[in-house]
Amino acid sequence: MGGMKMITTLNKEYAVRFAGVAALLLAFAGWFIYDGAVGYPGENARVAPVAAELAARKLSPADWMNTARTGTAPLTEAFRAKGFDEPPAKIADTFSSMIGIQDPRAQEPEVAAAVFAQPIHTPDDIRAQFVSAAISAAFALLLLAVVGYRACVRFELDGGVLRRTVFGTPKEWPLTALTEADDSQWKKRAILRVAFGADRVTLDAWHYAGIRPIAEALLAAAGKANPPPPAEDPDARADDPPTADNVPPGAPAEGGTADA
Repeated sequence: MGGMKMITTLNKEYAVRFAGVAALLLAFAGWFIYDGAVGYPGENARVAPVAAELAARKLSPADWMNTARTGTAPLTEAFRAKGFDEPPAKIADTFSSMIGIQDPRAQEPEVAAAVFAQPIHTPDDIRAQFVSAAISAAFALLLLAVVGYRACVRFELDGGVLRRTVFGTPKEWPLTALTEADDSQWKKRAILRVAFGADRVTLDAWHYAGIRPIAEALLAAAGKANPPPPAEDPDARADDPPTADNVPPGAPAEGGTADA
C-alpha cells in the first residue's frame, strides 16, 4: 500500500491537560508541605500561650460560650483581645458540642483547661499533611511520566508498512500481515486496536495527533484483507433437496409424480 508518509505527534491538547492536572497536584503538595512544616506548627505556637492563660481563669466550657452578658462569647472576646480574629475552631467547636448535647462536663472548669492544653494541630494532623503531600506529588509525577512516555512514542505509515517507534527503537508490521482490526470504539472514542499475528497495537487519537489517517488506512486494509463472502452461485443450489421454491413447474415433488 503506497501513498504519502503519515507520522503522528503527541496531541498537544492531551499533553497540556495532563500537565495542568500535574501542576495542580504539585501545588497541592506544596500547600500540604507548607502547612505541615510552617502553618500548623506556627499556629500551635501562637495559640499555646493564650490557651494557657485562659486555662488559668478556671472557667467551664459553658462559661466560655455564654453570650448572655455582652452578646459575645467570652472565648471570642479573649482571643480577639490577643490579636486573633476568632478563637480556634477546634476549641470553640468542642465547647459548643458539649453544650449542644447537654454534656455535664460542660460545667467543669477542669474540662475547659484540658481542652486548652491540647495543641490545635496534633502530631497526627501534621503528619497527615506530609502524607497528603507525598500522595499528591506521586500522582503528579505519574501523570508527567505517562505524558513523557507518550511523547517518546511515534507511529508512521509509509509504503504499506506500519512503524511504531518507542524511545528511538522502531518495530514494523507490513499491512499485508494485518489479521484483525477492532473498530468498536473508533467512532465513539477514536480508539482503534489492530493485530498483526500475536502483536497487538492500539492507536488512540486522544493521545496522538495525526493518528486518524493512519487508522483509516488500516481500516481500509482490513476491509481488503477480509472481503465479504461472494454472491451466491445459482448453480450451487443444483444439489439442494427439492422444495416448493426450487422445483420447476410440472416437475414431480419429492416422493410424488408429475401431473398428467
